[in-house]
Amino acid sequence: MSAVLKSALRNGDVPIDFREHIQNLRARDLLWEIDAPLAIETEAHPLVRLQFRGLKEDQRRGFLIKNPRSVDGRSFGGDLAIGCLAASRRIFETGLGMQPGDNLLEIVSHALRNPLAPEILNSAPCQEEVHMGATLTEHGGLGEFPIPISTPGYDNGPYTTFSHWVTKDPETGIYNIGNYRGQVKAPDRIGCFTYPPQHLGLHWVKCKRLGIPLEAALVIGVPPYVSYAANAKIPYESDELQVAGALSGRPLPVVRAKTVDLLVPAYAEIVIEGKISTTELEPEAPFGETHGFMSQPVNAYFMEVTAITHRKRPTWCSILSQFPPSESTRLRSISFEASFYKHLKYDCNIAGLIDVHFPQQTSAYYTCFIKIKRNTKSDPWQTLYAAAAYDAFIKVFVVTDEDVDIHDPEMMLWAVATRAMPHRDMRTIDGRMSAMDFSAIQASEAEGFKYMEPNGSSAILINACRPWAYPPVALPRKDFMENAIARWQELGLPPLELKKPWHGYDLGFWSEQCEREAQMAVEGRHYEIGEAARQRRVKATDENTGGVS
Repeated sequence: MSAVLKSALRNGDVPIDFREHIQNLRARDLLWEIDAPLAIETEAHPLVRLQFRGLKEDQRRGFLIKNPRSVDGRSFGGDLAIGCLAASRRIFETGLGMQPGDNLLEIVSHALRNPLAPEILNSAPCQEEVHMGATLTEHGGLGEFPIPISTPGYDNGPYTTFSHWVTKDPETGIYNIGNYRGQVKAPDRIGCFTYPPQHLGLHWVKCKRLGIPLEAALVIGVPPYVSYAANAKIPYESDELQVAGALSGRPLPVVRAKTVDLLVPAYAEIVIEGKISTTELEPEAPFGETHGFMSQPVNAYFMEVTAITHRKRPTWCSILSQFPPSESTRLRSISFEASFYKHLKYDCNIAGLIDVHFPQQTSAYYTCFIKIKRNTKSDPWQTLYAAAAYDAFIKVFVVTDEDVDIHDPEMMLWAVATRAMPHRDMRTIDGRMSAMDFSAIQASEAEGFKYMEPNGSSAILINACRPWAYPPVALPRKDFMENAIARWQELGLPPLELKKPWHGYDLGFWSEQCEREAQMAVEGRHYEIGEAARQRRVKATDENTGGVS
C-alpha cells in the first residue's frame, strides 16, 4: 500500500457504517439534530434546502430528523438523515476518514487502480429484520420508512435519492453500484430512472436480450465510502464492490441477498431486493433534478420488490438534489474530479496534470476545468481530447495554466477571456450524448421528451493556456501586498479571506526597462521617467497612430 493511502485512510478513521459516520459528524460539529416533528412530505427537505440558499458551504451541516411524521399522522421506527453525505466538502472528507493535507484525488486514484475483493459474511446487520414472501408488506412494505418528498409542490411523490442500486452484468458477473432515483409507487413497487450508457442500463439491455428480468438490490444508508464509489465515474469493467473496499483500505463486508443472486453491503441500514422488468416500462417523474429543472414524465424501469431487510430502528438516508448547488452536486463534483484525475494522469499519461474541477454551478456535470503544467506544446489539446473521450455527457472542457485557481469561477472567466482566441483555441465536437439537458431535449405534453439533435449533442474544447509569454498580473507585487496585510492587521480591520491571485506575479514577459522604471516609481523618481520619455519622442504618422501596430 502506498504512503499516500496509509497516511490518509487508516482503518480506524474510516467509518465502518453510516451510524459511525453520524457519530463522527456529531463529534466534529457537522450535525444538527432536530427533535421537533417534521412532515416528510412538506417540511423535511425544504428545511434542509434553506442552508444551500442561505449559508456558505463551511457553515452547512447534516440534519438528523429524530421525529419524522407523515401528513396523515404516522410516525416511523427510525430517523431521517438529510445532507449527511455531502452537504459540504468537510462532511464528504469525514466520511472517508481524511486528515488535513490529504490529497483526495490521489486517494481515489489509488483505489481505482488497486481494487480489493469484498469479504463475504454469513450474517450481517442489514438482515437483522427480514420481510419477504407472505410477510413482505406486514410492516407497510416501503411505507415502513420515512421517505421524503424532495421538491414539494412539484414532485409526484416520494423518491429514493440516497439510493444505490446493486446489479451485476449477467454475462461477466461484474458488479455495479450506481446512484439512481427511485419513485415509490406501491408498498412493493419502485421506479428506477436510468438508461444506457449508465451501467445499470447496460445490464438491463443484456438481460432483455437474454429474456430475463434484471435482479437488483437498492441499498440505503451504506458506509459513506460505498456511496462515493457509487457516484464516481468508474469504467464499465471495474467492479465497484472492489473499488468501494479499496477506498476504505479494507475489503468491503458483504452478505448474500435473500431473494436475488447478489452480494450487498453488510452494514447497510436498509436493503430492498427485487427484479426489474425487461419487458415493460412505466411512467416516472416529475422530479426536481440536479440540473435545476423539473424532469418531466418519461417511460422508465421499475422493480417489483421481493424482499426488504434492515437493521433494527434503521435510519432512512436522503440527499438533496434539485437546483445547484446541492448535496448531489457537491457529491458529484468530488467524485467526478477524482475519476477524471485518475483517467488523465494514470491512463492517458498527462504528466503535467495538476487538478480537475467540476463546478457545482453547472450541476457538476456539464463543465470540466483542468489545470496543467505544460511540458510540450501539445499538452493542452492532448488533455482536452482525452477528457472528452472519458464521458459523453459533458459539454464544456477548459484547460488552463498552473497559476489559475480552477475552483474559482471568477478566475476561470478571466483565464478564458484573456488567454483563449475563439478561432484558434476553441473547437467543437459532435456525436455525443445528452444527460437530461434541456438545451438538447425538448419536453412536450404530446410527445414527452424529444431529442432535438439528430447528429447527437456536442462539446466545446477550450484551450485557455497562455499561447506565449504574458506581462505580469496587474496587482501590487507580493512584498507590497504582504506589507499591506501586516498593516491591515495592525489597524484592527476585519479578518480577510484572500482569493487568488492576491498579488502580482511574472508571466514571462517583463523587460529590464519596465522593471527599472517600476522600481524608480516606488522610490518617488517618476519625474525622471517622464523626462526619459520626453527624450524618446517619435514623429506621429499615418502608419504610427499610437498603441499596438
